[in-house]
Amino acid sequence: MKTSNPIDVMRMALEREKNAVRDYSEFAKTAKEPSIREMFEYLAEEERKHVKLLEDEIDREVNQEM
Repeated sequence: MKTSNPIDVMRMALEREKNAVRDYSEFAKTAKEPSIREMFEYLAEEERKHVKLLEDEIDREVNQEM
C-alpha cells in the first residue's frame, strides 16, 4: 500500500508497533531462559512506548484537522 497521507502512514506504523508488542510479549511468555524472557519483555515495553507516541501524534493531527 503506497500512500503519502501522513496520518495513514502513522496508522500503518501504529499497527506494526502493536503487532510487535504482541509478538515480543508472546516470545517472552514462551522463553525458557530468564535473560531471553527479560530481553523480550524489554522490547515489548519499548514498543508500547512507540504505540503511545504514535497514538498521541495521530490524536493531535486528527484534532488539528477539525
